[in-house]
Amino acid sequence: MSVYLCISGFLFSAYLIANLWAMRSNRLNQPCYVLTDMDGLVGVRHNSLSRLFAGFATLVPKQHIRRIQVSSDCLMLFTHADDCVNIWLSDRYLPINAHYAKMLFPQAEFIETPFLP
Repeated sequence: MSVYLCISGFLFSAYLIANLWAMRSNRLNQPCYVLTDMDGLVGVRHNSLSRLFAGFATLVPKQHIRRIQVSSDCLMLFTHADDCVNIWLSDRYLPINAHYAKMLFPQAEFIETPFLP
């Protein structure tokens, strides 16, 4: 029993360290890495796990995005069907990623909600 507890504790600790590193990494939070332009599609790496492993990225057609909303810790992309893709970023990387999203989706409405202290 204690062997399994040690193994699960080690795996959880490794995941936590990798997650914290990915949240603070300059390379993994750059706009061209978070939002990957692929002609008619955009690959969205919406959390730190998807930034570490490309298989977890979400593909969104460019013409389906109708609204971009920025809150205190999240960049949200809304489609015509009111589906939403939340991109979780630290406040350090949120403004540059929001500006890049504005450039990728020029037809989309841009809404910046007030930041709460």
